[in-house]
Amino acid sequence: MGFAAESRERARPVLPLAGLVDVLFLLLIFVMSTYSMREQELMVDVGLPAMDSGETGGAEGLKIIISFDADGQVFLGQRPIEFADLRSELQRLVDIDPDQTVIIRGDKAGNYGLFMEVLDTARAAGLEDIQLGGVGAE
Repeated sequence: MGFAAESRERARPVLPLAGLVDVLFLLLIFVMSTYSMREQELMVDVGLPAMDSGETGGAEGLKIIISFDADGQVFLGQRPIEFADLRSELQRLVDIDPDQTVIIRGDKAGNYGLFMEVLDTARAAGLEDIQLGGVGAE
């Protein structure tokens, strides 16, 4: 009779480590890239006013962040920009993706007139999804 010998070992299940390493590597890249974007947003020192209502923005896509401080300095992302150049930069970004979200963050001691000019410039550049940035009340 052709029975297998008792000394023969059973095959053990094997985990596909290459696939697990690939998934972990992609998760690491995702976490590092989203963390660095959040860090860049917070690099501009703007004293945001607190809000009692509203909701924080999600991470649906890339967002254009326009900030201005109490001294009237305007920032596109974390980069300082002259107000006269803001519209051309925004139009360049609209050409890349017209459906981008814009978040306007202004210092609570900032100039309301500058806020309205930034808002008007964003609309004139063709951006429609404009949100206001603030700090949620805890």
